Amino acid sequence: MSKVVKVLTVDDEATVQSILAAFLKRYLGEKGKQCEIKSLSDPVQGLFELSTNGEQYSAILLDVRLPKLTGDEIYNSLIHVNPNLLERVLFVTGYPDDLSERFPDKPLNILQKPFRYQCFTEKLDGILKFN
Repeated sequence: MSKVVKVLTVDDEATVQSILAAFLKRYLGEKGKQCEIKSLSDPVQGLFELSTNGEQYSAILLDVRLPKLTGDEIYNSLIHVNPNLLERVLFVTGYPDDLSERFPDKPLNILQKPFRYQCFTEKLDGILKFN
């Protein structure tokens, strides 16, 4: 029995959420893994989820431009609260320059919108490191 891979997505656009979920199911299915996806549209809930249950997620897909709390603010909180999660974060954004300016010293995983499945899988391979 394969281990269930838990993934958290935080994005305020329902369309993006459904694309991410479909891509994740396909990707993990191809790897012979089962997946459990928690999708949140509220970034405040996302930060709370990561603060309380972050360790259970193998990957965290995070939009940057969100209402109330941005993805880079969530990431910045993780630097202080749970730095172990940083390498599991994949930013999903149309504005990658925002991130490199904000975190010049951090090796960031960025999936630029719009994205294709091939690019998505390459980024996830780097985070999940399946052989």
